[in-house]
Amino acid sequence: MAGGNCTTTDYFTLVDIHAGGQLDSHAIEAGLLLATATSTTIPADKRKSGMETLLNRFVYTDLDRRSARATSLALALLKTLGRQIDDSDELGSEKAIDGLLKLALDMMHQAVGGDINEQSNFAVSSCNEALTCVANTMLLLPKCKPLFAESCNGANVVSRILQSRLVELATTTFLCGRCLFLSLVSPSSAALCVNSLDLPATLTRAIRICLDRDRSSSTTGGQFSPQQVMSELLKAAMSLCVQFRQSVCAAATSPINSGKDDLLPPEHAAKLADILQVSLDTLYMLPLVSDHLADPAKQAIAISLNFPTLSPEAVLRCWLPVDQIESDADGDSKRFHFVDRIFYLLATLVTIAADEEANVYSKYEMEIAPLALVLVRLITEHADVRQRIFPQVFPPDSAQDHTVLPEDRPGLSAKLVRLMRIPQGGILPGAVGDLLFALLGQNVSKFVLAVGYGNAAGYMLARGIEMPEEILRQVSDASGSELLVDPVTGRQVSQKDLDQQLSDMTDEEKEREAERLFVLFERLNKTGFIKVGNPVRAAAESGRLQEIESSDEEASGSSK
Repeated sequence: MAGGNCTTTDYFTLVDIHAGGQLDSHAIEAGLLLATATSTTIPADKRKSGMETLLNRFVYTDLDRRSARATSLALALLKTLGRQIDDSDELGSEKAIDGLLKLALDMMHQAVGGDINEQSNFAVSSCNEALTCVANTMLLLPKCKPLFAESCNGANVVSRILQSRLVELATTTFLCGRCLFLSLVSPSSAALCVNSLDLPATLTRAIRICLDRDRSSSTTGGQFSPQQVMSELLKAAMSLCVQFRQSVCAAATSPINSGKDDLLPPEHAAKLADILQVSLDTLYMLPLVSDHLADPAKQAIAISLNFPTLSPEAVLRCWLPVDQIESDADGDSKRFHFVDRIFYLLATLVTIAADEEANVYSKYEMEIAPLALVLVRLITEHADVRQRIFPQVFPPDSAQDHTVLPEDRPGLSAKLVRLMRIPQGGILPGAVGDLLFALLGQNVSKFVLAVGYGNAAGYMLARGIEMPEEILRQVSDASGSELLVDPVTGRQVSQKDLDQQLSDMTDEEKEREAERLFVLFERLNKTGFIKVGNPVRAAAESGRLQEIESSDEEASGSSK
C-alpha cells in the first residue's frame, strides 16, 4: 500500500507506482485532489489514458472505490477530462454509460440507505457526478443517446432515482431531467417509458415538488432554482409526449386510428393526462417574470398543444374540470379555471407586444402564438368557451366605434389586428388570425368586416380561404343604408360622406380613380384569390360610362 509520503503524489502517478495493487483511501483522495488541481495542464495524450484509468478503477470495478468521497472526486475528475469532444469516445461507449448508470444507482442506494451525514452527502455528490458524465457525453456524442435509452436501460435508472428521496434535491432532479430530455429521441424509447416504466407519473410528482417549493419560496440546495428544475423536467415531458405520439401513430393501422398528426390519439392521451394536468397547473400558478412567461410556463403551454380537448374523459377534465360544478356554488368559474388563466396570459402579452412604438412583438412571438393556438382548439371544440371569451375580445356592436379603423379601436381586438399586420411575418400573425377567425365562428364575412379586407387578405391567402362573392354583394346591397362598413378597411362611413368625396373630385381625378380601380380588379382576378366582375369594365360595356371629351376638343370643335 501507499505510505503517508504518497499524499503529495497525484493519483495517476500513484497508480503507475502501485500498478495492479490497492491504494490507501487517504492517498487516493489526496492524489485525486492534486490531479484535479492540475487537470488543465494534462497533455492531450495523457487525458485519454487518465480517463481509462478512472473508468477501470472506479466505474468498471470498485478497486479504488474506497469511500464515497473518493468516488465523488474521481467522477468529478472524469467529467473534467471528458469535456472535450475528442476525449469523449471512451465515455460514449456502451460499457461506460452502463457502468456510470449502475454506479449512479448504487450511490443513490447508499445516500438513502441511512441517516444523512457526510458520507451520504458524498454519495449524493457521486450520483450527481455520474449523471453529469452521462449527460455531457450525450451532448458531445449524440450517437450514444440510443445506448442510454435502450441498451443501458437509462430511463429505468433515472426513474428509480426520481422515485427516491433524492427527488427533493434540486441538482439531482435537474440532472435526471436533463438525461431524460437528451435521451428521449425515438418513439420506441418513449413507448417503453410510458407503457412499462410509468414515467409520466414519476415526472409529474417531481414537477409538483418543484412547483410547491417555488410557491413557498423555499430552496432545495444546489445550484438550480425550482423553476430551472421544472423547466428541465417539462422539457423531458415534452419529448416524451412528442415521441409517444409518433409511436402510437406509426403503429396505427388506419388514418382513423392515428388521429390528427399534431395530437395524441384520444385512446392514448389518457396515459399522459397527468402530464397535461401538471402543465396546466404550472401555467396557472406561475406569475409572469419581467412581462414574459416564466420558462416552465413556456414549456407547459408547448406540452398542452399535444393534447386533444374533447376526449378522453381524463383529458377533458384537465381542460374543463366539470366535476367541480357539482360541488362548488361558483362552479362556472372553476370550470373555466385554466381557460381564464390562458386567456389572461394571452391578453397581457398581446397588450405589450401590440405597442407599435415599442417594437417588441418579435420577443413575444413564441409566447403568444402557442397560447393563441391552445385557445383556438378550445374555442373551436367547446361552444361555451367561445361564448366566454368572445365578449372579452369583441365588445357589443353598439359599443364599437366603426368610424375608426379596426386596428386603432380600443380593446383587445384592435391589438390582435395589429399583430396580424406584422410585415415580417412569422408564426404570430397566423396564430392571431386563427384566434380571431375561430372567435367569429369561422365565418369569412364576419371576419372580413371585423378586421377589414386589407388586414384579412394575407391571412386568408396563407390559409387557402377564398373570398366569397357574396361578401362583395352584401356590401353593394348595403349601399342604400345610411351607414356602411368599408370591407377593405373595416371602417364605418356614411353615404353622405361618400357622396361628398365624389362631388369634390374633378373629372380628371375621377378618370384616374377609375383607371386605378380597373387595374386593381384585373390584378385580383389574375391572382385567383377572388373572382369578381370588374365594375369599371361592366359599366363601360353597358354604356353607363362614356368617354369624357376634353375641353380643348370642345373648343376646337366649336371654332370649326
